[in-house]
Amino acid sequence: MDFALIKSFKGDGSSHRMWMYLTPLKEDEEFYILAAKKAKVIEHDGREWRAPEGALYILSKKRFYNAIVMFCQGGVLEYYVNIASPTIKAEGAFEFIDYDLDLKKDAQGTVREIDWGEYEANAVRYGYSPTLKTILVKTMKEVETLLNEERAPFVDADNKVLYEQYLSMANGFSLNKAPEER
Repeated sequence: MDFALIKSFKGDGSSHRMWMYLTPLKEDEEFYILAAKKAKVIEHDGREWRAPEGALYILSKKRFYNAIVMFCQGGVLEYYVNIASPTIKAEGAFEFIDYDLDLKKDAQGTVREIDWGEYEANAVRYGYSPTLKTILVKTMKEVETLLNEERAPFVDADNKVLYEQYLSMANGFSLNKAPEER
């Protein structure tokens, strides 16, 4: 089983965050979908940590967002959505620009907008155009509706099936676990 990497960048092209030891699971016209039991995350300053739970990484090819579906204790799902550039696949990595505007749907189903202050500061710092800002805010509102209405790709039952497929596949390839999982 081959592993993939996700790289996120800031609006000026500088490195933001990297997720390692992800397994490509599915690709269609709209999305790349990757999975990991506990991805290794490397911050722009070199700090490293492990995601505390298994997750799907749903990366839009055409729309300005991507999502992390977190599989928490007791089978509960939470969603973290980055408002970001469409994802491209380049040199074996999946890459996007993170525009610092996020949504989180918690275990109780509450959807919250987060990081408005960081977004506003970086919109000035990186010179986001009026057109880009309109796209980002419109996308955030559209994704918030998708989350609240549990519409694709935010359907718990569908995401549980995908993650179960990943677990079945991963368990069959135990020799190819990420170094920290062996």
